[in-house]
Amino acid sequence: MEHSRASMLRLIPRVGDTLTTNRRRAILTFVADTSPGIHDTLIAACDIHRYRQLGAVGHHDNCTHNLAHALETVGLSATVTPTPLNLFMNVPVADNGELDFKPPVSEAGQYVALRAEMDLVIVFSACPQDMVPVNDMRPTDAHFLIA
Repeated sequence: MEHSRASMLRLIPRVGDTLTTNRRRAILTFVADTSPGIHDTLIAACDIHRYRQLGAVGHHDNCTHNLAHALETVGLSATVTPTPLNLFMNVPVADNGELDFKPPVSEAGQYVALRAEMDLVIVFSACPQDMVPVNDMRPTDAHFLIA
């Protein structure tokens, strides 16, 4: 996401913006967004370490594991987990630079449409975060369509 932010010159992509790879190649373009347009490009994917910090005991589903599992099913792996595009995640940046986790402002049925600008493998994870209000403390299924 850091390369996309540098190319877009903004924290949150808008319709018409193109996300880029770490080699600055166009990968995905936002072609529609029926939500209020609040998405996060700063927060790392959750992992077992984040959940331990939050007090989770034992296994807790997380996006890092979801990515590894999804890639494994198609015979791929990642040596690192890239910073994700957290669609519909509300992480405002205050004037003093502090971040906060707020409930989403999007509603059921709203969507984002992305156009692939290259052949790619894309992984979607319905964020399982239930320990901070970013999912309104109620993780839900995510639905997607590839056309």
